[in-house]
Amino acid sequence: MQRKVLCISTLLLASIFSSAADAPKKPEQAQPTTGTLALSPGAIEVKTQPGLSNTQVMTMTNLTGTRFRFVLEALDVVTRDGKRVFVPSGETEGGIARSAVFDPPAIALNPGEAGQVKVTLTIPAEPKVRAVVAIFHGQNELPGKGTLMVTGSLGMLITYNLSTKIGIRAGAPVVSPQSDNSNLLVSQQLENDGKEPAVPKGTLAILKSSGELIGRVAIQPHRLLPGERFNCEVEYPHSLRAGKYRAMISIQHEGGVQTSSIEFQIP
Repeated sequence: MQRKVLCISTLLLASIFSSAADAPKKPEQAQPTTGTLALSPGAIEVKTQPGLSNTQVMTMTNLTGTRFRFVLEALDVVTRDGKRVFVPSGETEGGIARSAVFDPPAIALNPGEAGQVKVTLTIPAEPKVRAVVAIFHGQNELPGKGTLMVTGSLGMLITYNLSTKIGIRAGAPVVSPQSDNSNLLVSQQLENDGKEPAVPKGTLAILKSSGELIGRVAIQPHRLLPGERFNCEVEYPHSLRAGKYRAMISIQHEGGVQTSSIEFQIP
C-alpha cells in the first residue's frame, strides 16, 4: 500500500494541522522545514469478531530536514449526519479506541529516519464502532500564518468488518452537460446503509440511444463507513457529438452490484 503524504492524507482529523494551543504542553520549537512526513500504510481493513485483538505495524518516515517527535493516540471514528467524526477515546459507547496499546507510545525521528510503532486493539463484546484512527501527534511547533504556530499530525485508518451485512444505497444519477469549458459530468449519491464498512467502485458507460457503447470510465474505490454518504462524481473525458445518449453507472461492492442509468441529449 502506498504511503500517505502529510499534505494530501484524507485520514486525519478535521485537518492535518491543528493550532499549537491544542497540542500537549511545551512542544519543541522548530525552524521552517521543507519536505514531507510519510505514514505507511494509510488504511487497513480488518475482518474479525467481537472479543478478539489484532496488532498492526505503522511506519513513519521523516523526509524533512527537521527532527520530529510524535505522541501516539487512538480515536474512534463514527458517522454523524452522513459525515465522519473523530471522537476521543472512551467517549463513545461500544468504542474500540479505549483498548489501544501503542509500542512504543512515543517516537522521535531525525531527518531521513524511519521508525515503526505497533498498535494493538481489542474489539469489545458489543461494539458500536467500526473504525479507529491511530494518530501520530506532532510535538513540534511550526510557523504558520503571521504569529500562529501549528503542529503536524498523521493518522492511519483501521476499519473493522464484523459481519456480512454490507449494503450501499445508490441515488438517481444526475448529468451535468458538457460545455465549451468543461466535460460531461455524471454524479450519484452513495450511502452506506449496511452495518459494516464498504468500498464501492464501478464503471460509467456512455451509450448511444441505439445501445451502441461509446466509452467507459472507471469509478475509483471510495471507502464508506456505516451511515456515511458520498457524492460520487465521474467526468467523461471526451467530447460528445449532438444526439441522444444514456449514461449507465454500475457500482460494485462487497454486498453486490447496482446499476442505474439516465438519458440525456447533447444539442
